[in-house]
Amino acid sequence: MSLFPIRRTQQTIDVRDPFIRLQNDMNQLFDSLTRTFNWGFHDGMTYDTLLTPAADLVEDDANYYVRFDVPGVDAKDMSVSLEDHTLILSGEKQEEHRVNRARMYGTERIYGKFYREIPLPQDADTEHMRASLKHGVLTVTVPKTAIRTSKSIPIENE
Repeated sequence: MSLFPIRRTQQTIDVRDPFIRLQNDMNQLFDSLTRTFNWGFHDGMTYDTLLTPAADLVEDDANYYVRFDVPGVDAKDMSVSLEDHTLILSGEKQEEHRVNRARMYGTERIYGKFYREIPLPQDADTEHMRASLKHGVLTVTVPKTAIRTSKSIPIENE
């Protein structure tokens, strides 16, 4: 049984921003063209897959931990938010601008916007979440709360 339902493919991600959806559709179009004409560097990996931060989902007795790989991304270039009990990571990996660019023969490094959604479990305490960035790993700590499985409802006599 999975602790978190993970949405990995573009077809299952519920992207709310129509511009991100349009960008993803355009990326898929160009990816299919590069595969058709064998222009790609990435051996069948799509642009969306390359820009989607990998995540580890871990828990202990008190907390859930969601760790994202975001190497080369500054904290100011990404945001962590919560919508409908879903953790949302979005941001942009900025290209390094060098003044003295000598002959560039090719590049395999990917730059651009990324977006990832992780649905949180029912007992996640979304009011006390915190995030920290260290050595290219963003860790979001989500405390657990006690889930009430039953509740007594008093009956009023009229």
